[in-house]
Amino acid sequence: MNTKHNTTIDFMRAILIVLMILIHIVNFGTLYPDVKDGILSFLMPSFLVITGYLVNVNKPLGKFCAYIIRIALPYTIMVTGFVVLSLYLPVRGGITNFDIPTLCHTLFITSIGPYWFLHAMIVCGILYYATFRLTSNTCLSIVSRLSLLATVMIVVSQYTPFLSLRNAAYYFIGVLIRVCLGNFNSVYRKSLLTLLPFALLVSQPHLRDWGILSVLACVLCFFCFSASLEQLSPLYLRNAMHYIGRNTLPIYIFHPIFTMLAKYFLPIFSFDPTGLTHAIITILLCLLGSIAIGHIMDRTHMSYIFGKGKIMR
Repeated sequence: MNTKHNTTIDFMRAILIVLMILIHIVNFGTLYPDVKDGILSFLMPSFLVITGYLVNVNKPLGKFCAYIIRIALPYTIMVTGFVVLSLYLPVRGGITNFDIPTLCHTLFITSIGPYWFLHAMIVCGILYYATFRLTSNTCLSIVSRLSLLATVMIVVSQYTPFLSLRNAAYYFIGVLIRVCLGNFNSVYRKSLLTLLPFALLVSQPHLRDWGILSVLACVLCFFCFSASLEQLSPLYLRNAMHYIGRNTLPIYIFHPIFTMLAKYFLPIFSFDPTGLTHAIITILLCLLGSIAIGHIMDRTHMSYIFGKGKIMR
């Protein structure tokens, strides 16, 4: 296993988090629903593959529990906040009445807003660690251990409401890359020409279902051309993207605050019927605002409510 920090993954994650902000801008989604659907077809599968690759289960139980807690705390706080907010404002997946059973159902099963991804990280991470931990001192081969993990994920996704099979599948692909290849760079080869089949695939509505191979092909193409973009980018842009990619967690957690605010200053941009100026300004606001909140939390030691000494990296 090559444990050296992979800045190319940071670059990829930076692109993905910017695209995530873009599709959460209501006005953009209204004006360009087909573009939004095309982005959605590969966005979260790419994030799930990268997440599955990055998770390290070769650590003591205490350290892994700390990793889960650092996801579960912001997830619980933000989902609870959005549940309360949905009583007064239109929030995707919101509720109409607030009580403990409804809150528990939202936290443990349905989630709310964009935070379902953190829920998937927690469930998949626990299953991954438990399976590999329980079989660590056995004579089982790595293929057998991976087969057990796949079996556990399938059973949980089919017989409980806690996990989607399509989420588990892409997370599992990331695990396969880590366990079988060891180095994420082995998955792709840099080429801008991979943008051509990628564009053709995402432009076809019938090829956007996560359950078909075309989406996996899009994910692999994305890795190839985004790695090429990193190589071609000027140093200042590359460094900025690496910084954003290292800090996708606080951006992911806090960006909905700013996409909701963006609805209220939309009239200012009535001069641009394309909505692109509003989208660009909103993306910048989300990035800078989320990073600012992260730094404020670190300086005031409020990051500890998320289980971290520092939320910014």
